[in-house]
Amino acid sequence: MSGSPRTRSTAKTVRSQATQADPATPRLDPTAAAEAPPSSRASRLLRAISIASQPPPPAPLYAPAEVYGREAIANIARHLPPIERAYAKVRFSILRPKLLSVMDLLLPDQGRILDIGCGFGLFAAYFGQTHPGRRITGVDPDGRRIEMARRVASGLGLDAQFVTGDARDVELEGRFDAAYVLDVMHHIPRDDQRTLLAALRDRLAPRGVLVVKDITTAPTFGLKFTELLDRVMVGWDEPLAYRHHREWGEMLTSLGFHVRMVRVPDVLPYPHVVIAATKL
Repeated sequence: MSGSPRTRSTAKTVRSQATQADPATPRLDPTAAAEAPPSSRASRLLRAISIASQPPPPAPLYAPAEVYGREAIANIARHLPPIERAYAKVRFSILRPKLLSVMDLLLPDQGRILDIGCGFGLFAAYFGQTHPGRRITGVDPDGRRIEMARRVASGLGLDAQFVTGDARDVELEGRFDAAYVLDVMHHIPRDDQRTLLAALRDRLAPRGVLVVKDITTAPTFGLKFTELLDRVMVGWDEPLAYRHHREWGEMLTSLGFHVRMVRVPDVLPYPHVVIAATKL
């Protein structure tokens, strides 16, 4: 049905009103951007240029290290003479990259870090490459090794310094955020081990962490295997003072540390233990 004349008239009126623009409603003009004042267009252009020219955001602190493992070890070896390079291969065959990564994670990624018994600076060079924000100070009684450590660090462009002296009484300025002792404690005479750990505690800032990597005394076969290799390296006259990891834990706790430790398996029968002691 077509409807009454009155109905048709009402519908026509509604359609007519719907097609008229409401003066209170803003209208979108497609030519508005093109007709914008020059000053407005220039402002938008300058803002876009400013955004584009800003430097990229810094890498997050949790980003994984880009130089690590075999690459970092190869970089170190390139800066060593042949004999020291052979020694480095032996050391890194014992402290393998996976084991180093455990200790790397326990150390802060920046700040002052103390390396006790640094030798040729092998581990200072490794940990300095994985996190360049670390400022590592190495201490060793052998002056010739200290000179070699300086040469390696300089060749790698690392922020590191090395001091000849005994870690128990060497003069060092300020406190350290962390310290590490890697396979050194069992070469310290038994009666001096606590003295050394106490001295390291005093050099740490509050909440500073001491990372100790050493050999535990169980199982017996693993201990004898390690002792034989140590004798090959240091001879038969130097005293070796191994301790069970529980002994280390008790000693560090009594010195005012909160202690965590983990046994680390290896393809060879080394009874590795890694201890993280936080100064309270």
